[in-house]
Amino acid sequence: MKCPLYPPFIRASSVAVADGVTTITVPATVDIVAGNVYNILLATPIPDGTDGTQISITNGTVTGTVMKYNGNYARANPLTSRSYLPVQFFDDPAHFQILRKRW
Repeated sequence: MKCPLYPPFIRASSVAVADGVTTITVPATVDIVAGNVYNILLATPIPDGTDGTQISITNGTVTGTVMKYNGNYARANPLTSRSYLPVQFFDDPAHFQILRKRW
């Protein structure tokens, strides 16, 4: 498990909304591994309609929904550019856990 003192900032390459899900795509070169902590930087245009949608993060190979502390799906309030999501990835089932709210 890799959990550095200062987790890396990973810039989202795109944010899209479809069927009630906001999908944040990070570069395919990002190695998503169970236990790792990531700061997903939303320095990309955010489409309208993110308010109240479930959030998922993908690198094209691994996709996980974003969960809150209480086990519920995290829902966007709408997301804003130049903010970030501090998350940790878990793989059973595949999901990202929010470490603290920054959006």
